Amino acid sequence: MKFKIFSLLLASGLILAACGNDDSDDKKDNKGAEKTEQKTQDDNKDDMDDSSNDKDSNDDKTNDDDSDDQNANKSTTNTVKWNDIKVSPEEAVKEAQNEEKGELKDLSFEKEAGDWSYKVELVDGSNENKVLINADDKSVANVENETEDDDDNDQTFKLSDVAKFEDVLKVAQDKAKGDLKEWSLSEDDGKLVYSIDLKEGNKDTTEFKIDAKSKEILEQEQD
Repeated sequence: MKFKIFSLLLASGLILAACGNDDSDDKKDNKGAEKTEQKTQDDNKDDMDDSSNDKDSNDDKTNDDDSDDQNANKSTTNTVKWNDIKVSPEEAVKEAQNEEKGELKDLSFEKEAGDWSYKVELVDGSNENKVLINADDKSVANVENETEDDDDNDQTFKLSDVAKFEDVLKVAQDKAKGDLKEWSLSEDDGKLVYSIDLKEGNKDTTEFKIDAKSKEILEQEQD
């Protein structure tokens, strides 16, 4: 009888031990599965972070490229090739003098209200008349009339007394590349001087002062 009871107890112990080992194995398997799942989640997170960083880098590069394109376009619209201008300086002055009386005091060329234009300043006695001429069709865009002070410098000139602008422009463009940004012709320190600004793309503007009669370069600098 004692032997049977002992045998039953021994068998029960073996069964419990086996169950305990199965539970331990299950726990180990579960723990291993949790580690694998966590590692997979971490790897996925790293991939998402890398993808996000790549996207941010690409977005930054795209924004930089767009900014460069916009700056390039802006520079292009603020300059012009002289051969594309339809109205010559001589025609602009003649048209201005048909509109208002006076002798030529100052002549300039620049972009005004979105259009390339000549600003012609004429002196008639004590009156100064400023006439804006469209460089595309010779139309009169604006007229301003002022009364000058007695001490104002009223030195006037004729375009026939100075070198043609296209010849002076060639002198400047032989020294610096670029299209025309603006120019003017006026008296400076007792002599007639062309002031010419050239610009190439996004580079700095090159400014020239050139003697209007001898075509000698008086000044050249970058701004």
